[in-house]
Parts: sequence; structure tokens; C-alpha cells
Amino acid sequence: MKVFRKILIVIEIGSIIFFLQSCLKGDSINWETEAKKELNSIMHDVYYWYDHVPKVNIDNYETPIDLIEALKVNPPDKWSYVTTKQEYDAYNAGKYYGFGFSSIFDDSEKLWIGYVFKSSPLVPFGIGRGWQISSIDGVTPTRENYNQLLGENQPGITKTLGFISPNGETVTHSFTKIEIEMNTVLFDSTYTLNSKKIGYLVLKGFITPTIDELNTCFSKFKSENVTELIVDLRYNGGGIIDISSQLAGLIGGTTTNGKVYAKYIFNDRYAYQNKSINFATNDNALSLSRVTFISSDATASASELVINGLKPYMSVALVGSKTHGKPVGMPVFKYTQFDWVFVPICFSLWNANNVGDYFNGLDVDVEAVDDYTKKFGDVNEASFAAALNYIGVLPIKGTNMNIKKSKLVTGKGLYEEIGAW
Repeated sequence: MKVFRKILIVIEIGSIIFFLQSCLKGDSINWETEAKKELNSIMHDVYYWYDHVPKVNIDNYETPIDLIEALKVNPPDKWSYVTTKQEYDAYNAGKYYGFGFSSIFDDSEKLWIGYVFKSSPLVPFGIGRGWQISSIDGVTPTRENYNQLLGENQPGITKTLGFISPNGETVTHSFTKIEIEMNTVLFDSTYTLNSKKIGYLVLKGFITPTIDELNTCFSKFKSENVTELIVDLRYNGGGIIDISSQLAGLIGGTTTNGKVYAKYIFNDRYAYQNKSINFATNDNALSLSRVTFISSDATASASELVINGLKPYMSVALVGSKTHGKPVGMPVFKYTQFDWVFVPICFSLWNANNVGDYFNGLDVDVEAVDDYTKKFGDVNEASFAAALNYIGVLPIKGTNMNIKKSKLVTGKGLYEEIGAW
């Protein structure tokens, strides 16, 4: 059997897209085996750490999902994954199957809801941020059993969830997994404090629907003459790099127009692909002199790039906790013959001053906890209050000692990017 690779290399929405074509037709080709061969070839060639990839017998791995776990160089690579075309395309369009909420375990093993998408079946019952999940089908959730308790990411799966409301009320509801449409702007509002007009935006990620959501949000900010901006990226795990440049351009405006936002740096075999991309321009841009970000260890990839990309041009402050530390990018490898989509790390990302490699995360200027017991936009919520204090419009308040340290809990691979269940 003779199979050849025809490679089309394109920088498109921050991705390289490869197509595999065969000179033979018919059922004699085992495309599952060819998929594993192709992935193995990519990981020993285009992958950022190709020279450290182990040699393995691909026949020992049932699917490319199993194979990539054996091939990726971890540490530092915790992110490369394989998924299906259907799941990836749905995610890019802002859709997935689930219940539509994010999960946070605190240090005492209590499970909290961090946010809820507008299309979630929980919304009609008023269940959202600040609620606890006390049971799933009668079982107390833990970090170890949570994924298993929630079940597969497929439509029609029904679970009975026990909740504790912010008022301490215990309620139980049964919900069925549906196709969730993600809204990436989780909250936005403006505030007038100390004669300053402040815009506040909570952004979940960077997918195709984000463009329209950001335009709507910043159009409002501009019409209300916002002069200070707080961008909350505490749950933003990244997404499409070109769409992250939309946010950066809306913040920087005339200060950043036409200037370098980020640089793609490939491995030495593909150094000819290195290139720079500029800030996106937009009529709704604010042209601020400074911006304050709220971050956490779930702030990763394209959201870290927004922060790092703006630093050469304006005053940038971080409030919250150190970011995740993912200064690298993941192109999309799609094929016509099989359903698998490969998403490995293939380039690092630098700003205009050639600053990158922040694998240990970006440090904050002001430390603050994520007060998951309070709604977004509440001036008493610890991280938002700290950001308001930093820009000089809110007095310092004591920290709520009842708030325990917490961590966002996500699925693996693509579902880590989705960040919700």
C-alpha cells in the first residue's frame, strides 16, 4: 500500500491545517492505522519538542488518543490532545454536550459552581455561581470520582443533582445533557466610582462567537465613555489566537494599531514558518493607557497572550493569582480520510519585546482569592474588589477568611479547553 502526504501549510485563525491524501482508494486501507502513523510522524517532525519524543510501537496503542499520551513530552507538555472532527468543529462554533456549568473544588472538598452558560438547563431554576453541588445520583462528589459520576459527554444522559443554595437551602433536580451553546462573555457591566467610568468584563474563552460578543460589549463600553477597564480572565483557558487579538486590539486601540501582537516561533525544522501577527483593529476600541486583568491558574494560553502581548505598549496589572503558564500554541491537523483531529503543541508565542517562555505562569501585582460564593460584578467579591482598589476607586477591605483556596476542575483534552461540564 502506498500512501503519501500532501501538505498544505496555512496560518489560519492561529492554526496550521494539514491534509492527508492517499493515492489508493478502497477498503484495503486501514485508516485507523494510517491515523496513528500520521500522528507519530507529526510528533517526530512538526511537534515543538520533536527531538525529545520517544520512539514507540504504534500497534501497542488502540487509538490516536492513547498514542499521543505516550508521545508528548510531559513536562512541559500537559496540553496536546486528539479529538474528533465533530467535537472540535462544535467547540469552535461554541457548542458541546453537557450540563453547561463549571466546577470548583475548594480545599475542604466542597464542590461549587463557578459559572453557568445561558443555555444551561440549570438557568430556569436560578442555579448558578455560588451554589454548591452536594450529591450526584445520591453520591458525594470528590475530585477522584467526579468525572465518572457525571458520565459521558453525550446527549440524553440524565443525572440527579443535589444542591445547596447561597442561602443554605437544599434542593434536588434531575437534568439531562443537551447541546450547550457557550456564551463566552459571562458578565459585563459599567460602574461609576470616584468620578471614574469603569468597564468590567468576564470572558470565558476565544471561539468564533466571541467576536460578536466582544463587539457588543465594547460598543457599550465606548458609548458610556469607559476610561478604566477590568478584564476578568480567571476562567479563560484560551482558544483561537486571532480572536484573542480582537480583545487585545479593543483594549489597545490607536496605541496598538498596526503593531506586533505576537510572534509564532516553530521548531528548528520549521523556522521558515516563523511569523508575526498584528493587533486587530476595531471601531469599538477604547484606546486605554492601562488595563487591569483578573487571573488565576486557569488563565491560560491565548488569555495569557493577551496580557503578555499588551505589556510592551501600555500599563498592564494582574490581580488574583499566578496564571497557568502555557506560552505555546496548538495548531489543528485535519484530514479528509479519518475523523481524528490532532492538536499538538507546535510553536511558542512571544510578544513584540521577545518575551515568552513563561511556563511557570505570569506573576500578579496584587494577590486575591477567587470568591466563588459571590456573583460576578459584586463589589464585595474578593478579586473584583482588589482590582477596584488597585485602580483607586474602592477602599481596602478585609479578606473574607471563610473563602478557602480553590481549583477549577475540567475534563481532559478538548474538554479542558471548554472548561465546563
